[in-house]
Amino acid sequence: MAKVKYTKVMKCDDLEIGKSAIIAVGDKEIALFNYKGEYYAIDNICPHRGSPLGEGRIEEGILICPGHEWRFELKSGWCPQNPELSTEVYPI
Repeated sequence: MAKVKYTKVMKCDDLEIGKSAIIAVGDKEIALFNYKGEYYAIDNICPHRGSPLGEGRIEEGILICPGHEWRFELKSGWCPQNPELSTEVYPI
């Protein structure tokens, strides 16, 4: 099993509940969310049309893309509209 490599990008206290941040890690843009006191990291680029997911809103644990309102589960990246377009999530 591959060992997970973590990269420190900010302190937990820097991301208030209900807020998001878009950060760069290597050549990737990652959207960080503090949703109800839990932290999530997901690819920032929507696989549907490339909109910035970090600018989306969250409803009941589902991230809604600001571009075309496609939905992605924060925990898994699963997309109910088209599971083939699920997005990457990262351990945090």
